[in-house]
Amino acid sequence: MRLTKPLLAEFIGTFALIFIGAGAVTVLGPNQIAGIALAHGLVIMAFAYAYGKDSGSYINPALIVAAVIAGEHSLLDAIPVILVQLLGGVAGAESLLLIYGPAAPHHLGATMIDLHRTSLMGGFMLEAIGTFFLANTVLNSALRGTAGALAPLAIGMTVTVCILAFGPITGGSVNPARTFGPAVATGNYSEVGLYVAAQLLGAAVSGLLYRLVWNRSGKAAPLTKETPNLAAADA
Repeated sequence: MRLTKPLLAEFIGTFALIFIGAGAVTVLGPNQIAGIALAHGLVIMAFAYAYGKDSGSYINPALIVAAVIAGEHSLLDAIPVILVQLLGGVAGAESLLLIYGPAAPHHLGATMIDLHRTSLMGGFMLEAIGTFFLANTVLNSALRGTAGALAPLAIGMTVTVCILAFGPITGGSVNPARTFGPAVATGNYSEVGLYVAAQLLGAAVSGLLYRLVWNRSGKAAPLTKETPNLAAADA
């Protein structure tokens, strides 16, 4: 099947993001923000280089939504990729649950808004704006090719700076799979809808902006190894 390799790449990449990213929160504690930010950013960069040529290594459903709205990918290809990313996120979080047990510290890295520092609307805005920044980086540095072989670094560092900027407030998820996986493992879905709505909004705005301003191709690409990828060698 045309999507076999991309789907496997997206599952493994998303599994790794949650296993390492949420795992870092579990082991280090939410106050170790620099280590947590680097754990997320570096794993994204590593798997973008590893699997960029196979799937684009999005490992984030919001980024797939942004790419579809931007006109870079078709909705038909996007649906199974999003499902696999969510499954990878759940598998990563459930693996952490098996390793550390139901009494694991720091809620297995589950993302929750710190209502002592902001409101639900404030958390919504942080996640929406952060996801907009991330989708903007992916669409331009990778798909449009402005960063060439450095696109994975740009994308990984965008996640890192988002976590550094507001990780203590929302966890800096900017990724529905990052939010959904630990929520399933802990059984706490209280803010999942808010997070996902914010992330999809930020991604949609970024995708629309790209489509109207920067995208000149006018043709959606399939998610195959020929797809513009996060580790493209040329700008």
